[in-house]
Amino acid sequence: MSRKTCTEPEPGEPRVTRCPFGRLALSFAKAFIGISFLLREPNARIHVAASLTVVAAGLLVRLGPVEWAILVVSIGVVLGLETLNTALEGYVDLAAPGRDEVAARAKDAAAGAVLLAAMASVVVAAVIFGPRLGELRAGLAAAWASRPVAVLAYLAVILTMLLSGVLWREKWPA
Repeated sequence: MSRKTCTEPEPGEPRVTRCPFGRLALSFAKAFIGISFLLREPNARIHVAASLTVVAAGLLVRLGPVEWAILVVSIGVVLGLETLNTALEGYVDLAAPGRDEVAARAKDAAAGAVLLAAMASVVVAAVIFGPRLGELRAGLAAAWASRPVAVLAYLAVILTMLLSGVLWREKWPA
């Protein structure tokens, strides 16, 4: 096994990480791979599209540091729970193939946790952006007037993510 790449040891080899940057780098690499698995989930793509929309709205109205912190925590909780839900669903499918009532309850409970966090995030967004709807509308008009191509590109990305999450319910290929 080459020492220049971050890889897992072969079966039968001692569990020593072969990575020039050490185990921490390998851990981060695996975490990013885990995030990439998340983006194959239709609901996660909807959450990411909503998150990007909230971030764009925050930039348009020039949110303060506390408001950004609240939004970042809300987004992180929703995406973190969606990641855990994805992991749990995969594990339950592996452990209990076919229809199993206990497995179904576990998966439903995990999905419910994501839904609760998403609903709370909608309330957070309403509290932060509700009083600024006029400012948001003016910011959108100004962005459209000064950078229509950028606005259209942003809309294309968001619509693609939303449509792939809503209409295309199959998982993306590995």
